[in-house]
Amino acid sequence: MRKRVLLIDDEEYFRSSVKIALKREGIQVTDEQDGTDGMRNIMLSMSTGDLYDLIILDIMMPGLTGIDILEFILQNELDIPVIVVTGYMDYDLRFFCSNIKRIKVMEKPFSHDMLVSEVLSMLSGGANER
Repeated sequence: MRKRVLLIDDEEYFRSSVKIALKREGIQVTDEQDGTDGMRNIMLSMSTGDLYDLIILDIMMPGLTGIDILEFILQNELDIPVIVVTGYMDYDLRFFCSNIKRIKVMEKPFSHDMLVSEVLSMLSGGANER
């Protein structure tokens, strides 16, 4: 069965290029342009019992932020691995992310190859970095 990834980021170029790269690996990608639509998609997947295999999540977005979505994941005890992508990393964010079981924090900029490698590692149950 194809792995399903939810990509939530407000940068259209980033979303489209990541989507292309992951589709080349045979991964089904749903992308959302903001936290509100991303949250709606997560809640829909919960209601159908068909959770995503992985979420790629930007932290800084207008409206609902990546932190809001991470809090929702924690509160609902969702067992979904998350790759957080951010151009702004500080101690508080790193500490907050350490509360989530399966998470990888990637600071922008990074190559698409690096992101694809992390996605494949996390989808295969590989080791996680907090």
